[in-house]
Amino acid sequence: MKATAVFLLKLALTALCLWWAFSKVEIDHPLLSRPGALHPGWLAAGLGFAGLTVVLQALRWWCFLKGQGLEVRPSRTIELTMIDGLFSLASVSGIGGSAARVILLMREQPGRKLVIAMAVTADHLAGLVSIAILFFVMSAARFDALADPSVLGRGVIEFAWFYLGGGLAMVALIFVFASPPLHRRIHAGGRFDRWPMMKRIPELYDVYRRNWRHALGGLGFSFVMLFSFFTSYFCGLRAVGGTASYADVMSAMPVIDAVSGMPVSIAGVGVREKLFQVLLHDLAGVPAGTAVAASLAGFACNTFWALCGAFFFLRKQDRIRRSDVEEAGTP
Repeated sequence: MKATAVFLLKLALTALCLWWAFSKVEIDHPLLSRPGALHPGWLAAGLGFAGLTVVLQALRWWCFLKGQGLEVRPSRTIELTMIDGLFSLASVSGIGGSAARVILLMREQPGRKLVIAMAVTADHLAGLVSIAILFFVMSAARFDALADPSVLGRGVIEFAWFYLGGGLAMVALIFVFASPPLHRRIHAGGRFDRWPMMKRIPELYDVYRRNWRHALGGLGFSFVMLFSFFTSYFCGLRAVGGTASYADVMSAMPVIDAVSGMPVSIAGVGVREKLFQVLLHDLAGVPAGTAVAASLAGFACNTFWALCGAFFFLRKQDRIRRSDVEEAGTP
């Protein structure tokens, strides 16, 4: 009974956070006041691609779990990914969702907390690498369209170049410092023996160099997942009557997804809508109201599957207790 009450409280908090975020967005598109005017076919397609995104994201994580020698059923990773989506709705930058994945899998794989946490971290790094590469490819392919946007749009794109470029450099440096020759040199003479975690973490990262097939598989799933995710927003655009091309949406989405994923809002709401408004107007002349409505329609398609995660979280074995959180926070 107590666990159910806590769960309902979390759902209420989620609804409150989303209401607050939506209240910061200017919504003036007529379709939002007349939901019946939405194109149901495009909305159904958006739901389908959003569901495929969940499956692909789970398979990406499954590859990184396999790389660490953790045996987890693919169906179980899908369940945990949906629970992740549920918790991410009420957290900043998806931190709550990632913590839920770690905590719940720790119950099934006791004593493997650090390994599970590294698999989740590698999963996020694969997402960063794939979205950065996709952004730079789209920037090169559509340089003329992206080179002359509005002042605000130009600033957003320039920020994305530095942010995503820095992300790629960070990932590269992680694997350089985790490489055995440099790792041995850094820890020679027992320099950091007082902090065994500093030695263990690079060793876990280096596992993906040795098990490169799993890492490459996870990265491959990540690219396909991004195309599916971005397509769900394209379907949302068409559902509200937008006419921008698929190429325009694919050019804007890497920037939108990267920036809205930063820890500056709840589930990216508000930031995502503003970026849609600016970038789709710059790239395709989409009216502001239509761009905001498209963003909310795409977000709704993906939120549907996140809320479905509640069906798994309601099960007794997937409820998170306070003791689980305390154990997860213990180094």
